[in-house]
Parts: sequence; structure tokens; C-alpha cells
Amino acid sequence: MNNLQLKKRIMRRVYTVYALHKIVSRAAFKVYLGVVLLFGIKILVHVEAVANNMPEVSDVAGLYNFIMYSVLNTEFSVQLIVFGVAGLVVWVMRDAIKNIFSRGIRQNQIHITY
Repeated sequence: MNNLQLKKRIMRRVYTVYALHKIVSRAAFKVYLGVVLLFGIKILVHVEAVANNMPEVSDVAGLYNFIMYSVLNTEFSVQLIVFGVAGLVVWVMRDAIKNIFSRGIRQNQIHITY
């Protein structure tokens, strides 16, 4: 095996590992999870009927009661999807807030050092 063949083999492996790393990253996992949960909502929930039965957004107490009654009195698979969406939203918001604060701290450190 000459140097060119060895270099091509090594670089092919490096590119494969890089592509797999991008496909299996945390951000990609969140996107995949979001797509699966949205597909589950599409399959299991009749969104138009839920929207028609929902009280006005300004009626906070009625909206709270509607959501609680709907979630507690539905099939287990729909409950899993609802809690999955809620968990995904919390996870994404936590990461977003964490990134905002870490960038702010880094920017403050840069200004302090100058």
C-alpha cells in the first residue's frame, strides 16, 4: 500500500466519523425527537377538534381546566406525547438560556480584560 492509498483510506474514515458525529449530535437528536413527537401528534390527536373545543385564551382558569382534563382523560400514548413535547420544550429552553448566559459571561470577561 502506497502513501496515497493510505491517505485516502485514513481520510475516508475521518470523514465518516465526522459525518456520524454530526448526525448523532445533541442538536440533531433534539430535531429527530421533535419530528417524531410531531408525527405522533399528527397520527394520534385530532388537532382541529381540540382547537374547536378549547375555551378562549383569555379565560385562564377555563384553559387550565380544559388542558388538565384533556391530558388526564386521554389515552396513554397521547399522554406520553404531551409529556414528551413538554420535556423537549423544557430541554431546549434550558439549553438556550444556558447558552445566552454563558455567552454573556464570556463577553463580560472579554471587556474586563481589555
